[in-house]
Amino acid sequence: MNTQILGLYFLPLGILSMCAAALWQIHVMFSETYSLDRFKDKQLVWVVTALFFSFSLAVYWFAPNARKKGLVFLLLGGGGLLMYVLGRLWLPWQQ
Repeated sequence: MNTQILGLYFLPLGILSMCAAALWQIHVMFSETYSLDRFKDKQLVWVVTALFFSFSLAVYWFAPNARKKGLVFLLLGGGGLLMYVLGRLWLPWQQ
């Protein structure tokens, strides 16, 4: 298959995949942050600090039920980014 045609498919699919990753991330944040209630007040300060500076990674680290869902986020986000970059490289109007 011609790389330009593949680039025409990859560019919108990459954008849609990254949007799906963002929606998945919002779902995980709303459905899994309840498990942070198990921390004591002093520990919660560090958890909230980690959440503030690196929200996605901290929730996957501190919320045990969310760890499996992190793989979906990684595949959608990373795969979408890869498809978007390849689509931009393969299309003739890349400049």
